[in-house]
Amino acid sequence: MSYKALYRIYRPASFDEVAGQKHITQTLKNALKNDRVAHAYLFSGPRGTGKTSIAKIFAKAINCVEAPTDNPCNVCENCLGISNNTISDVIEIDAASNNGVDEIRELRDKVKYLPGYVKYKVYIIDEVHMLSTGAFNALLKTLEEPPQHVIFILCTTEPQKIPATIHSRCQRFDFKSISNADIIDKLFEIAEQEKIQISEEAVKQIASYADGGLRDAISLLDQVYAYSPSTINLDHVNEICGTVSMNKLVEMVSSIIKFEPSKAIQLLSDLLSEGKEIKQITLDLIDFFKNLLVYKNLNHINNYSIYSDYEEFKNFALNIDNHRLFNILDILNQTLNEMSWSGQAKTYLELGFLKMTDQELKHSLEYANQIDALEERVRYLEKELNQVTKFKPLVKETLYKEPKIEEKTIEDKVFINKEIETNDEKEINIISDDFRDSKDDEDSIEVNESVNDNIDDEETLKTLDLKEEIKNDMCTDISNTYDIKFVEEVLNNGDVSDRKYLNDEWYGFERGLDNKDDRYIASLFESGQVVASKKNKIIITFSSATICNKLMTLQNKNLMRNVLYNKFNREIDYMALPTNVFDDITEEFKEMYRKGVKYIQLSQIYCDGLKDVSQMSETTEQEQESKIVSEAKSAFGDLVKIKP
Repeated sequence: MSYKALYRIYRPASFDEVAGQKHITQTLKNALKNDRVAHAYLFSGPRGTGKTSIAKIFAKAINCVEAPTDNPCNVCENCLGISNNTISDVIEIDAASNNGVDEIRELRDKVKYLPGYVKYKVYIIDEVHMLSTGAFNALLKTLEEPPQHVIFILCTTEPQKIPATIHSRCQRFDFKSISNADIIDKLFEIAEQEKIQISEEAVKQIASYADGGLRDAISLLDQVYAYSPSTINLDHVNEICGTVSMNKLVEMVSSIIKFEPSKAIQLLSDLLSEGKEIKQITLDLIDFFKNLLVYKNLNHINNYSIYSDYEEFKNFALNIDNHRLFNILDILNQTLNEMSWSGQAKTYLELGFLKMTDQELKHSLEYANQIDALEERVRYLEKELNQVTKFKPLVKETLYKEPKIEEKTIEDKVFINKEIETNDEKEINIISDDFRDSKDDEDSIEVNESVNDNIDDEETLKTLDLKEEIKNDMCTDISNTYDIKFVEEVLNNGDVSDRKYLNDEWYGFERGLDNKDDRYIASLFESGQVVASKKNKIIITFSSATICNKLMTLQNKNLMRNVLYNKFNREIDYMALPTNVFDDITEEFKEMYRKGVKYIQLSQIYCDGLKDVSQMSETTEQEQESKIVSEAKSAFGDLVKIKP
């Protein structure tokens, strides 16, 4: 027979030509090079992953004229003889047909004879798990203490069937399924050498159908090339494999998602009339919905997947939720299992379509989506409420009795003034608390006034203006100091390893600082924790907003940036935030990340004890208090008294 199959032509002749299995080829090459070859090896793994090929390469390398070498030369007489099967010292045995005790006893009797042509006799026993129990027992003694000139290589796809006594006498190598990327590269290499015109989609489909077996992939390429010698596209591969074309599959999936059972069943009948197998159709649907679920939740799909080239696939992810996907996959898996035990496979799949497109299920899913939306809305409102409740109660009013006075207490820099009623005598007590988180000393303003029946409206307007100015002063924009863009940049480009490094080295900031105040600021800075890092920008959390305001002033920030530069030998800008504020920010960030937002934009940082200190000097705090006092005096005149 003159024609030779492609998988035989492109069988690897050296370790460097083996696709995948790097962990095995490297180990064997080192053993050969250092002359540390074991007497028995066990190669286990799926079909078509290179077990027998590597066994023959190993036999050539150990008997090569250039030995010890990590690769056979493939030009000497020994290498060529082993490749052409003309040297009888390398024996391949099929254990499936030679599985009896008598065959193993015959083998045991022959191993004692010296090799006739090369240095080592190599026995390659394929599908060794097919040996009988008696045959394994007959092999044990020889396998444990073989002659120095004999090496055994056992190959199997089912290592669990091999007795533990055999395992313990061999060095075991587990072959893994070859990745789609390696299979695709190898197929393109073969297509180029054989001058085969094939599309990228067709190669991806062949790799997917091969399921990790390179031999199967090359054989399928050979078969499709025989079917369409001029050019190979995706439809040709689908016709040979029996898989459903992507257009038909997309159409069927669309009818399921849109709750159109009649259309789905009609498409199924069309595919069956074309000769497609019902089991393969089910497997294709499971694979499609599984990849759809992965893409929806991870917002990513392997570039070597055939689905990566289809926009319809990505659009489906926007129109279906996880509840529905899990339901569909459960039904398809159940249908696949039931097919194995029944001759009515088509009936089971049609029933599965009806389950997946049931109108009651549609309504229940709509209700579930509405509940999810309501829960999301409740979470949002709770978050907004938490933001609001962070502001302490700004007003504390006491009830007044007729015709007694009306008493108003203003806390946290906010004055509440109501329209002053006429024809009654009133006494107004206005108390202004300390406006910072200072220690225990407080100043208050007490205003006592006996108001006549006809109070001028101008005084009331002054008071209302004063209230508005002070309220605005309390809720000023703090973005100049606490810019959310800074936080977004760090969190979207975070470096975990750098954060760990900074926290490990987060000490000794007071060293080299002579000024007492500078050392105090450095000690405050050292009490924080780095929670996010982007090399030149970091976020640090502290227990209170007061510390954050202190460290974010221009003077202190310049000081600590110099300290950071001297310690870490790089420019580092920072933002100090209270721990609870950063926790809220991270929760919002995680929520957006789960939704698949690529560059996350966050809500502005609200004033919760935080202030705009970007231009604040050391005397700013006292100046703010003086401003409030002067405004109060301008409104109420000499009635304002400063109470120590």
